[in-house]
Amino acid sequence: MRYDEALIGHWSSAPFDYGVMESSDLAFLPDGRGWGVLANLAGMEVVRFRWHCPGPGLLEIRDEHYAQGQWDVDTDGFSSVEETASAEYVTLSRYTIGPEEAAVGEPRQLTAVTFEETVMGAFVYARGAREIEPTQDPSYSLFPYT
Repeated sequence: MRYDEALIGHWSSAPFDYGVMESSDLAFLPDGRGWGVLANLAGMEVVRFRWHCPGPGLLEIRDEHYAQGQWDVDTDGFSSVEETASAEYVTLSRYTIGPEEAAVGEPRQLTAVTFEETVMGAFVYARGAREIEPTQDPSYSLFPYT
Protein backbone atom coordinates (compact mmCIF):
# COMPACT_ATOMS: atom_id res chain seq x y z
CA MET A 1 0.00 0.00 0.00
CA ARG A 2 1.12 3.53 -0.71
CA TYR A 3 0.77 6.25 1.92
CA ASP A 4 1.32 9.97 1.46
CA GLU A 5 3.45 10.99 4.45
CA ALA A 6 2.12 14.55 4.13
CA LEU A 7 -1.31 13.29 5.30
CA ILE A 8 -0.01 11.58 8.45
CA GLY A 9 -1.18 13.27 11.65
CA HIS A 10 -4.21 15.19 12.90
CA TRP A 11 -6.39 17.49 10.77
CA SER A 12 -9.33 19.68 11.90
CA SER A 13 -12.07 21.49 10.00
CA ALA A 14 -12.62 23.94 12.91
CA PRO A 15 -10.69 26.90 11.41
CA PHE A 16 -12.94 26.73 8.33
CA ASP A 17 -16.29 26.08 10.06
CA TYR A 18 -17.57 29.68 10.14
CA GLY A 19 -21.22 29.74 11.21
CA VAL A 20 -21.41 25.96 11.50
CA MET A 21 -22.42 24.25 14.74
CA GLU A 22 -20.28 21.17 14.15
CA SER A 23 -16.69 20.33 13.45
CA SER A 24 -14.80 17.39 11.99
CA ASP A 25 -11.40 15.89 12.69
CA LEU A 26 -9.33 13.35 10.79
CA ALA A 27 -6.36 11.35 12.01
CA PHE A 28 -4.06 9.36 9.73
CA LEU A 29 -1.63 6.94 11.37
CA PRO A 30 1.53 6.01 9.43
CA ASP A 31 0.52 2.32 9.21
CA GLY A 32 -2.67 3.00 7.23
CA ARG A 33 -5.11 3.11 10.14
CA GLY A 34 -7.04 6.20 11.15
CA TRP A 35 -10.26 7.71 12.41
CA GLY A 36 -12.64 10.55 11.74
CA VAL A 37 -14.80 12.48 14.22
CA LEU A 38 -17.89 14.58 13.55
CA ALA A 39 -18.89 16.46 16.72
CA ASN A 40 -21.69 18.88 17.49
CA LEU A 41 -23.90 19.86 20.43
CA ALA A 42 -25.98 16.69 20.00
CA GLY A 43 -23.00 14.35 20.34
CA MET A 44 -20.34 12.81 18.17
CA GLU A 45 -19.77 10.15 15.57
CA VAL A 46 -16.47 8.33 15.19
CA VAL A 47 -15.52 6.24 12.19
CA ARG A 48 -12.45 4.01 12.34
CA PHE A 49 -10.91 3.40 8.92
CA ARG A 50 -8.03 2.08 6.84
CA TRP A 51 -6.50 4.48 4.33
CA HIS A 52 -4.05 4.50 1.48
CA CYS A 53 -3.23 6.51 -1.64
CA PRO A 54 -3.78 4.47 -4.82
CA GLY A 55 -2.19 7.30 -6.81
CA PRO A 56 -0.65 10.75 -6.30
CA GLY A 57 -3.22 13.13 -4.80
CA LEU A 58 -5.83 10.37 -4.49
CA LEU A 59 -7.04 9.11 -1.10
CA GLU A 60 -9.05 5.96 -0.41
CA ILE A 61 -10.69 5.49 2.99
CA ARG A 62 -12.34 2.18 3.89
CA ASP A 63 -14.54 2.48 6.98
CA GLU A 64 -14.32 -0.40 9.48
CA HIS A 65 -16.17 0.63 12.67
CA TYR A 66 -18.71 3.28 13.57
CA ALA A 67 -19.73 4.62 16.99
CA GLN A 68 -22.19 7.36 17.89
CA GLY A 69 -23.03 8.84 21.28
CA GLN A 70 -22.57 11.69 23.72
CA TRP A 71 -19.28 13.55 23.81
CA ASP A 72 -17.31 13.91 27.05
CA VAL A 73 -15.57 17.29 26.63
CA ASP A 74 -13.18 16.52 29.50
CA THR A 75 -11.73 13.38 27.90
CA ASP A 76 -12.54 13.93 24.19
CA GLY A 77 -14.08 10.45 24.33
CA PHE A 78 -17.60 9.14 24.78
CA SER A 79 -19.57 9.79 27.98
CA SER A 80 -22.21 7.37 26.64
CA VAL A 81 -22.53 5.26 23.51
CA GLU A 82 -25.86 5.00 21.67
CA GLU A 83 -24.80 2.92 18.67
CA THR A 84 -21.85 0.89 17.41
CA ALA A 85 -21.61 -1.05 14.18
CA SER A 86 -19.29 -2.44 11.57
CA ALA A 87 -18.91 -0.08 8.64
CA GLU A 88 -18.08 -0.84 5.03
CA TYR A 89 -18.30 2.52 3.28
CA VAL A 90 -15.51 3.51 0.87
CA THR A 91 -14.56 7.14 0.14
CA LEU A 92 -12.33 7.93 -2.82
CA SER A 93 -11.33 11.56 -3.23
CA ARG A 94 -8.67 13.64 -4.89
CA TYR A 95 -6.91 16.05 -2.54
CA THR A 96 -4.36 18.84 -2.44
CA ILE A 97 -2.27 20.13 0.46
CA GLY A 98 -1.38 23.82 0.58
CA PRO A 99 -2.06 27.18 2.24
CA GLU A 100 -5.63 28.24 3.05
CA GLU A 101 -7.01 31.30 4.83
CA ALA A 102 -8.77 30.50 8.13
CA ALA A 103 -12.45 31.52 8.16
CA VAL A 104 -12.72 31.63 11.97
CA GLY A 105 -10.78 33.95 14.30
CA GLU A 106 -7.92 36.17 13.20
CA PRO A 107 -7.04 36.00 9.50
CA ARG A 108 -4.09 33.65 9.09
CA GLN A 109 -2.63 31.24 6.57
CA LEU A 110 -2.81 27.56 7.56
CA THR A 111 -1.54 24.42 5.93
CA ALA A 112 -4.66 22.57 4.85
CA VAL A 113 -5.81 19.50 2.98
CA THR A 114 -8.68 20.13 0.56
CA PHE A 115 -10.73 17.19 -0.72
CA GLU A 116 -12.88 17.10 -3.87
CA GLU A 117 -15.42 14.89 -2.06
CA THR A 118 -16.65 15.47 1.48
CA VAL A 119 -14.76 13.46 4.09
CA MET A 120 -16.45 13.21 7.54
CA GLY A 121 -18.70 16.16 6.68
CA ALA A 122 -16.06 18.63 5.49
CA PHE A 123 -13.94 19.45 2.45
CA VAL A 124 -11.10 21.43 4.09
CA TYR A 125 -9.03 20.53 7.16
CA ALA A 126 -6.19 22.42 8.85
CA ARG A 127 -2.96 20.65 9.79
CA GLY A 128 -2.69 19.72 13.46
CA ALA A 129 -0.09 17.62 15.26
CA ARG A 130 1.92 15.28 13.07
CA GLU A 131 2.63 12.90 15.95
CA ILE A 132 -0.52 11.09 17.03
CA GLU A 133 -1.21 7.83 18.87
CA PRO A 134 -4.03 5.29 18.50
CA THR A 135 -5.05 6.03 22.11
CA GLN A 136 -6.16 9.51 20.97
CA ASP A 137 -8.97 7.89 18.96
CA PRO A 138 -12.23 8.61 20.87
CA SER A 139 -13.42 5.07 20.01
CA TYR A 140 -10.22 3.43 21.30
CA SER A 141 -11.92 1.98 24.41
CA LEU A 142 -14.71 0.52 22.22
CA PHE A 143 -12.50 -0.90 19.46
CA PRO A 144 -8.92 -1.30 20.76
CA TYR A 145 -6.26 -1.42 18.07
CA THR A 146 -4.75 -4.86 17.58
